[in-house]
Amino acid sequence: MAHSLCAYLCSRNNDIAGYWGIGMLCAVSKRERRRKFSFKIYPGELLRIYSYEISESKVVTNKLVKFGLDSIEGRLSFFEDGRYPHGAVKYTCGIAIAITQAGRTGLSISHVECWPHDSSRERRRAAGSAASVSLLDRLKNILR
Repeated sequence: MAHSLCAYLCSRNNDIAGYWGIGMLCAVSKRERRRKFSFKIYPGELLRIYSYEISESKVVTNKLVKFGLDSIEGRLSFFEDGRYPHGAVKYTCGIAIAITQAGRTGLSISHVECWPHDSSRERRRAAGSAASVSLLDRLKNILR
């Protein structure tokens, strides 16, 4: 279960406001100079990391209700990890999830390469609402 939750958080299927959740949190990490975010996951409730809601996360957390887990705790850690070929700074996000149930603990650790979210260079998922990026910014993106 811990491994599945790590994979879910690494995936681009977790969104914050229609954008990749890890990229959004990477931008917050960079902007606020905060390298780590701790969080708890509550079965049947929306997942929140540093007050940001992961869209549609109840679909995942509802599946955890039947297991009667004691606790689910997680940590995201961001660190600079070189540069991409086009020159942008590359980050790595480490994801750790610990689950306890009846005195037993399950732990999983994953990592994913990422970059800080930039709304002028990224599009929202089709499931998200329309992006509020100006026409000029969109044209700049196309010409890059």
